[in-house]
Parts: sequence; C-alpha cells; structure tokens
Amino acid sequence: MEKIRLLGITLLVMTSQAMTSTQALAAAGEPIAPLTEPPQTEPLLTVAPQPVTDWLTLDGTVSAIHQGTVAAQTSGRVSRMLVDVNDEVQAGQPLLEISGKEQFAAVTGAEARLARAQAQQVEAERQLARFQALIAKGVITRAQLDNAQATDRAARAEVNAAEAALTQARETYGYTRILAPYAGVVTKRLVELGETVAPGTPLLSGFSLDTLRVEVELPQSALTLARQPSDVQVLLPDGRAVTPVKLTRFNYADSQSHAFRLRLDLPPQTAGVLPGMWLKVQLKQGERLVLQVPVRALLRQGEFNGVYLQQPAGWALTPVRVGHCLAGQCEILAGLQAGDKLAPDAWAQQQEAAHE
Repeated sequence: MEKIRLLGITLLVMTSQAMTSTQALAAAGEPIAPLTEPPQTEPLLTVAPQPVTDWLTLDGTVSAIHQGTVAAQTSGRVSRMLVDVNDEVQAGQPLLEISGKEQFAAVTGAEARLARAQAQQVEAERQLARFQALIAKGVITRAQLDNAQATDRAARAEVNAAEAALTQARETYGYTRILAPYAGVVTKRLVELGETVAPGTPLLSGFSLDTLRVEVELPQSALTLARQPSDVQVLLPDGRAVTPVKLTRFNYADSQSHAFRLRLDLPPQTAGVLPGMWLKVQLKQGERLVLQVPVRALLRQGEFNGVYLQQPAGWALTPVRVGHCLAGQCEILAGLQAGDKLAPDAWAQQQEAAHE
C-alpha cells in the first residue's frame, strides 16, 4: 500500500513538471508543436455531367485466321511421324517424312545428265572456236561453220534443260520432308506410319494461335453500327477490352437467321484467347451526358440508395435512383442535378453524423 502511494506521488510530480515546462515555453514566446496533426478532410464532390458510351453487346466465336491441312506433294511411304495431335510447332519445323529413295535417285540422274550436258557444251564451244579461226584462213567451208554454231546452241539448250530437270528433282526430293507452314498447334493427324501416300493426300491439320478473329452474327436492326474498328470492342476473359485491328462485314444475310456476319481480327498474339471460345462483343451505339458519382459516395442499405448532399443547414441524406455502374462510377438517374456537392465517402459521413 505504501508502494502504491509513492508511485502515485511520483506520477503527479512528473505531470506537474511537464505542465510547468509547457507553460514556460509558451511564456517565452516559442511555438508549441501539436502532439498530433489534425486529420486531412477530403474535398467535396461536385456533380457534373460526364460523357458515356452506349454499347450493344453480342456474342462472338473465336476462330484462327491461319488454319488448314498440309497435303503430300510427292508419292511414297510415310517413314517418320515427328509430331502428334495437340503438339505446338514452330514455322519450318519438320512434321513428318516420306521415304524418298525414288526421288533421291531422280536427283542423282539429273545431276549426271547436267554434268554430261556441260561437258558437251565445253566441247562444242571449243569446236566452234577452232572453226571460227579456220574459216578466216579458208580451210573450211561456211556450211561447216554453221554446223558448229548449231551444235554449240544445242549444247547450251541441253545444259539449260538439264539444270531445270535437276531443280525439279531436288524440289520433289524436298517434298519428302513436310514442314510446318506457320507456328501453331496440330489438331488432326490424317495418316499413320507406314501408309503410302500420293500427291494431294491430306496429312496433318492445324491452326495458328498468333492471329485470331472473332465472328459475330449482326442482326438487321444493328446494321448501321460497326462501320470501323474503333466502333467495336471485344471483351477478353480477363476483363480487358481490345479494339480489333480489322473489321470485315459481309454484305449478305444468312438465309436462315437473316443475320449479317461480322468478322473482327484481333491484335496479334492476344493472350488468353483460344479458338472455339465465346467472347462478348460490344458495338458503339452513341454517346450521351449523364450524372455519375463514385461508388464510395453512395450509401446502400437494402433497396435504399442515397448520398449525403450539402445543404445550407448541413448534410442531408438524399435518396437517389441508380442506373448502371461501371469501373467504380454509378449513373444517377434521379435525385441529383449538376452542381450539387456531395460527401466523397457516404459511410464515413454517416458514422460522423451518428457521433454528433
């Protein structure tokens, strides 16, 4: 009990000293810093008309711009399958190989023919050079010179024909190795290992993921919309909105749905989009001025929506009719007019009013 009494006396003395020091500083004219800074108040919110865009929302289907089937361009037996369904491939990557013994033999034969033709051309050129030297001396006749010139021209033509045959043989041999025309995904395998194929036989199907498009059925009532890419936005699965780089509208309607097809090319390498997906497509209908307030300025309790409106006598909780809300802003259909000043945080204002 004695210890508690001594502790109380000590605290009383320390408090008295602190008060005496503060009074001394004030008497000396020195400024006294406040212990805590006053809370910063947010500026009032002034209601003003804001332009908004009205959109018509439709459903669209994603498809690949580059899609197709590679076919055999030479005959032979499938000797190697290098990819399978759902494999991702790069442009120029080998997909499968066809046995090319006959094609290789044709290349070898064409090379031999070219070598023989080149040798004959060299000999014809030498013979022509000799005859041109002898005609000046009168040793040979003009007919013999003409014959040598014709032989030289024939040798040159044979060389050209042999070079063309070699080029064709090499190209045919190159067809035994099927390469990917673009980067993408293999969707179908139409042949199996060991099968014999002929020119035109389908081998593999696939599509590219780098360039995609969205196709939309446009009703007749919206035919005047979507004149240019800036009038359209595509909503991606992650919530982002992108503008197509190209817009194509087909000027004929489907015989059953009587709708017009609208094709929208997405920006290259759009992430998060795959062929076959459904996406929302919005077409710009027009712009209008509306009153909008932030969501924080609204007090919502059940079916009630209200704001704290500044009046000459103080704050008044005013009911409003709320329309569409987007990106943290809500459209006010009734209850406010331009120039009204609101509390920026309705819940904070309600708590402050409750403590008054």
